[in-house]
Amino acid sequence: MEIVSLETKRKIIPLDRPFVTSVRTVTSIENVEVSVTLKDGTVGKGAAPPALAVTGESPPSIEAVVNGPAAEALIRVQSEALQENVRRLKESCYGNFSAKAAVEMAVIDAFVQQSHCSLLQWLGGTPSVFENDMTISMEEPARMKNTAEQYINEGFRYLKMKVGDDLKKDHQRIRTIAEVLPQGVMLRIDANQGWTSKEAIAFIRQLEKEKIPLDFIEQPVAANDWAGLKKVTESTRTPIMADESCKTYTDALRLIEQHACDMINIKLMKCGGLLEAWKIADIAEAADVPCMMGSMMESIVSASPAAELALAHPNIKMVDLDAPKWLQETTVTAVSFEGHHIKAMNPAKRTHTKYEEGEVR
Repeated sequence: MEIVSLETKRKIIPLDRPFVTSVRTVTSIENVEVSVTLKDGTVGKGAAPPALAVTGESPPSIEAVVNGPAAEALIRVQSEALQENVRRLKESCYGNFSAKAAVEMAVIDAFVQQSHCSLLQWLGGTPSVFENDMTISMEEPARMKNTAEQYINEGFRYLKMKVGDDLKKDHQRIRTIAEVLPQGVMLRIDANQGWTSKEAIAFIRQLEKEKIPLDFIEQPVAANDWAGLKKVTESTRTPIMADESCKTYTDALRLIEQHACDMINIKLMKCGGLLEAWKIADIAEAADVPCMMGSMMESIVSASPAAELALAHPNIKMVDLDAPKWLQETTVTAVSFEGHHIKAMNPAKRTHTKYEEGEVR
């Protein structure tokens, strides 16, 4: 598996509608796509979404890592071992997890092509189906209510709400949407680090008292407030999910040891790639802590392998991979994002539009 070149290309993809959180407003995404070419001509693809507000990475910084230390670590290295190439990539520089995730993704894509299988097969999974959620970005309550009704009519049973800028408004938003929820539809509340632990506990207890149908609360406090996260987890009945607090498998281990959360949200762009994500899911599985596979606002080029990993790992119980549903993009991958389902197709049918049906997880 000799790598002869690494290349980057920027791609701007407009959104169908603005994506609003307590951290930022997005109307388009600028992905950095990475191509890895092997000596035999095999080309693997990966991508990373720059997100300065979340990962601290920009298009120039991602390109600098790919074309600098990553290229120096991988090009013309005589190694047939995939793990050795990934180790060299990981050690090529400090941090820069999104850039490393894009390169690792491309390297693994090339490797599985040489192995004549899909990523899902290589990970030990089989074609199946996951039920996706849909995010309602942070707007005025009436507009969020209308959006929720639209998604419910499209068949979504899990609605993820972005809140965290104002407690009074947050409560109004949640109450307004809860009024139109039919039986069996659940809310996933993502505060994006917007509350203090004291605020979070009082707020969540109020939602519980009002019997709001909550699936979980995601990252209620600041990423580095591990004590606060633990306090919220211990003080509420609703499951608490760590997102920004968990980047690597060492973070996952520490969170689990401290009983600081009930669930973990894994994102390739936070942890640095597929193999690190698998480690996080393994560690969490050993402690009976379920995981969700999430994503940044990123393209299907990186969301597709994230979905294949989710379909393959038994401890990834949920997905939040609705980003491709927001984008004006038609790229074809091994995964179909159809309505409220994510489907991995049979590798033998990769050139067709018909996808294999499987068990909904």
